[in-house]
Amino acid sequence: MEFPEKVKILIELYEKDKEIDELKSLEREVPKKIEEMDNELKGYKENLEKEEKKLALIDTKRRELEKIVEEYRLNLENFNKRKKEIHTNEEFILLKKEIEKTEETITQKEDELLEVYFEKEDQKKKVDEAKKALEERKKEIEKVKEKLLQDLKSSREELVLKEDERERIAARLQDENLLRKYIRIKSSRGTGLAIIENPECTECHSTIPPQLFVEIRKIDKIISCPSCGRILIYKWVD
Repeated sequence: MEFPEKVKILIELYEKDKEIDELKSLEREVPKKIEEMDNELKGYKENLEKEEKKLALIDTKRRELEKIVEEYRLNLENFNKRKKEIHTNEEFILLKKEIEKTEETITQKEDELLEVYFEKEDQKKKVDEAKKALEERKKEIEKVKEKLLQDLKSSREELVLKEDERERIAARLQDENLLRKYIRIKSSRGTGLAIIENPECTECHSTIPPQLFVEIRKIDKIISCPSCGRILIYKWVD
């Protein structure tokens, strides 16, 4: 087999490896993306829990104030009943002061309670908003996950076909030394060759000496990049 023909096959192998690497990258990226989305959803859940805890605290405060108001109202009722039992002016004055003080406290606590009702209403809206945001984002993420997993399944099926095609391309090369060299470089560098048009390696971007560039354009032997070691192949090979 003439050397230019080997170069053509090597380029086919290189292109096929790029396709395979892209499919394998999906295998790595999909779990990462799913984990990121799960963490994002966790943030939405934590925010909802935080807002629900605030609502629970407000509700506890509401119940405590309602209990206090009820106790003071009972006290006021009892004070009013005691009016019938009072016989002296001094007792009446003292009772009147207690009643006024209790009424004042009830008014104060009812005002506090009213504020808590408003606070609870506002907080309930925040909880509802957090729930809605969680549910909406959850639905969106479930759709994205479904598509990612479907894409991953398809890519795995396609990977089997691509790897089979690669094996057939490699077999056509009929040059074990060249194939081993290519595989060795790809294993260490990620790609086994660089297709160039100008005197510059397209992978490591180092300048190629003019005389070496002339040799590369002849397409009659393997020439490696002096900097990265990748096989250098001229782009316009026929």
